[in-house]
Amino acid sequence: MRTSGSDQETLDDASAAHPTLTILALSLIAIAIFVIRLTGLPDLVDNEYRLGASVLNVVQGGNWITPHDAFGNTDKPPMLTWLSALVSLAVGRVNAFTLYLPTALATLALVLLVFTTGRRYFGWRAGLFGALMYLSSNVVSQQIATARWDGVFALTVALVALAAFHAWTSEHGWTIFWLAAAVSTLTKGPLGLVLGSLGLLAVPWERRSGHPRPLRGSHALGIVLFLAIVGGWFLAAYRQAGSHLIDNMVRSELVRHAMMRAPGHRFRKPPSDFLANFAPWSLLTLLGIWHVWSAPAAEDGARRFERFCCWWFAGGLFLFAISPHNPARLLYPIIPPAAIIAGRELARIARAVGPHTIFRGCALVTVIALTCFVAKYHHFDRRREHIRKTLALLDLHANVHDRTGDDFPLTYVADVPFALQLTFNTMRPTVTFRQAAVLLRDEAPAYVVVHDAPRLRRELGRDPPPLYEVAGCSVGSTTYIVIVSNRPTLEWRDQLAMGIGPLRLRLSGAGVGPTQDGRIVLHSRTDAASVTVANGASESTTVVLDLEGQGPSKRTVRQLTAGETWRVAFE
Repeated sequence: MRTSGSDQETLDDASAAHPTLTILALSLIAIAIFVIRLTGLPDLVDNEYRLGASVLNVVQGGNWITPHDAFGNTDKPPMLTWLSALVSLAVGRVNAFTLYLPTALATLALVLLVFTTGRRYFGWRAGLFGALMYLSSNVVSQQIATARWDGVFALTVALVALAAFHAWTSEHGWTIFWLAAAVSTLTKGPLGLVLGSLGLLAVPWERRSGHPRPLRGSHALGIVLFLAIVGGWFLAAYRQAGSHLIDNMVRSELVRHAMMRAPGHRFRKPPSDFLANFAPWSLLTLLGIWHVWSAPAAEDGARRFERFCCWWFAGGLFLFAISPHNPARLLYPIIPPAAIIAGRELARIARAVGPHTIFRGCALVTVIALTCFVAKYHHFDRRREHIRKTLALLDLHANVHDRTGDDFPLTYVADVPFALQLTFNTMRPTVTFRQAAVLLRDEAPAYVVVHDAPRLRRELGRDPPPLYEVAGCSVGSTTYIVIVSNRPTLEWRDQLAMGIGPLRLRLSGAGVGPTQDGRIVLHSRTDAASVTVANGASESTTVVLDLEGQGPSKRTVRQLTAGETWRVAFE
């Protein structure tokens, strides 16, 4: 049965006037994509080790100002770490869900921003099409469950951009713009301010329309707040970390990426990445840009917004094209304007199509996209090396957890990927092969996690003690990680030895909790618990022990010289 023209207009008007169902449908699709990713094949070997370690540093170490990864590096501002830490505190541990949820919520917010802004300036259909294109793209399927900063950063850039457009067209509101820029800067640096401001290049373009809108309004309060927020954090971070912060965040991150190659070295890569990752909708974006140039909208608000989106997208694409460092994920902040433009173009093409056909088409696109995502993230990705390694590490964690629990005092050699520690929710300082060999020669039972077990055996030299591989995991037919011990079984014992960086601990009826930034938390397992700490370094080191016994917790601090041993008993 065909729908009459009046019925079509009635359905369109109802949907435009009451967008709640559209917002609900888009939200459910986004949630479905997140569930597909979260329940799919896991990957903890990508960037999860960096973010996961930083979150553990906040949750267990209380380091909110300069959270660092397992290598002691603070190379990104702390916003994503803060958000993930808040989720982890609520859940009670750090896992894939707590690492991914902030980015998933940011992606959902971007979907709704694409819909609401597209609907406001170009109509309900344009908003719906743009949001659905964004949702069904490869970009969102990757972005929605990532432990990288780019997803949350994309939302902050969008907030900066939309605040800039509002301030330009209303001639006030620059304070909101600068506050959004501060949040963006605390997420991934000052690039957010640049990307979010590129749309303002539409201002001189508007002069040719005969209805120019110059930039007006005061920036004074906004700039003061921006400097107070960003500068306040940076000064606090510098006071805590010193020049190490400059080395990490400025020299190693910003300067190194800017100077790694000549500008424009890979000029064609970002356009190619956009065409591929936003396909097939990227073609509609290009067609929409052509129409914005050749046949701009007559209405002032629509024309200004379409030109603003064009510069937001095209300016950002050019910026990444000339940048020496331009992996595909960096394009995430310019995909929302591309989706808005593509949605506007498809609405123009489909303006004669009835709403029932539109609904069926949207449903079909959704089913196809979700099916593709299930196939990729639940089946095809199994062949990826990172996935195979992660599955092996999860198997090893399950094996150890079933036999001893997560708090068993394992010693990690430096060649073990931090992803394994993340599964145990620990952040132990690693030991060298030489330190591990000394530990295994000790008479106390010790359990050492290592990747290159043959090298560890060679380090033991002549007349090594009996060694046993008490647990391990493999990738295919190749041994990946093993737990080596001077005892034949993996189990709790009255005495256990472990290494934490240069320190050797002998635990008598005691267990080890968080080990963060030189602080070691110990808890008693028996009434007569004690711990002996030996400094294996060639220089003095300060040891901070938090003892959690039957009574109130007690903190003891001592400066240990090289080779010195310190015994502490629980009260």
